[in-house]
Formats: sequence, structure tokens, C-alpha cells
Amino acid sequence: MKQYAIFDMDGLLVDSEHVFRVVFEEMAGERGLEVDPRFFQEVCGTCGDYELQIIHRYYPTLDPPAFWQEWHNRGMERMETQIDLKPGVLEILSWLKGQGVKIAVASSSGLEVIRHHLEVGKIRQYFDLIVSGQEVEHCKPEPDIFLLAASRLGTAPENCYVFEDSRQGSWAGVKAGCTTVMVPDQVPPTPELEKAVAAVCPTLNQALDLIREGTL
Repeated sequence: MKQYAIFDMDGLLVDSEHVFRVVFEEMAGERGLEVDPRFFQEVCGTCGDYELQIIHRYYPTLDPPAFWQEWHNRGMERMETQIDLKPGVLEILSWLKGQGVKIAVASSSGLEVIRHHLEVGKIRQYFDLIVSGQEVEHCKPEPDIFLLAASRLGTAPENCYVFEDSRQGSWAGVKAGCTTVMVPDQVPPTPELEKAVAAVCPTLNQALDLIREGTL
């Protein structure tokens, strides 16, 4: 068992991806835009200019920064006072913490958003450090955020688990050289990605079972 674990946040720890998908669908309907399911496959787990490029590619009539800001604001309003955790979150965090594992969260979201979600979700105490996509040059699917997280944990990437829900985040973990476990939320893995990750689990509970069994 590894002594370091890095978790994504949106769609893995907290059920925020669903909230933002619903908000996006509402905003698209207000603008008379067709919702392309491939958009979510590409945009989940991304940030910054890369995310804006995806918005522009699928919806060239939009002003990406203005649209993103409204999308972000409306989503955050719905999660102001209540954050729903994904299945198995408390179980795996509690168990890892009890084993002395150092735990980080590495999310494409901004630092304030990460802190808000962890505090409202009542899981902040499990994490030794927080890393934001705002702190790295290249967002997921590039490995920068997980390399930074491993460095701040004081270890090499190969000594870390990475838990991710998105394709982009899972590829980032693989590229970083971490033992990457995908727990799909909105988008399933591609066959190529399924071969590249250490495991694909329906919930974090199953991921915990694999760690306990010594499979991971």
C-alpha cells in the first residue's frame, strides 16, 4: 500500500459535476443551443484557457469567458450551503488517515472554491495539503498538478495514488507516473484509458476494497 494519496475534487469527492451539468443545460436552453454530450467528455476536469478553448470549439457563438463566469457563478450559488459527497468518500478518507497516509486534494478549481467545498462538505480535516489548477502552467490532462502535489507531499509520483473521475484527470495521473484509479462520474473511460489506469472502480468504496486486499 502506498503512503501518499492525491484526490481530485469535483465529481470524485463532491457531487458538483452533476450540478454544473444541470446549470449548463439550463443556460444552453436559454440561448437556444443544442447540448452536445461530447462537450462534457472533454470539458470535465479542465480549467483555464484550455477549458475556454473547448467552450469556443463547441459553441463558437458564445463569449467563452463571460459564459464560463455565469456558469461558474450559477453553479456556486446552488452549492453555497450544501455539498453532497460522493459514495465512499468518508470511508476511504477515514481509513487512509487511520493508516497514516498523507492525503492531498489536487483540483482544477480555484483555491477558494476548493476550500469552500471541503469545508461545507465537512471533509477539510482529512487533507494535509491543497493544490489548485491555478498554481500550475498546464491544466489536466497534463500532469503538472499531480507532479506539484507529489513534490509538496515530499515524495516521488510513483509513491502516490491518484483518484480521479474524469478522462482528462485520469490521463494526467497516468502521465505523472502515479498509480491512477478512475472512479467515473459523468463520463466513462475510453478503452485506451481503461488499459492505462491501475483500476476503474464504480465507487470509492470499491477502490478502498482493492487497497485493503493489496491489489493496489
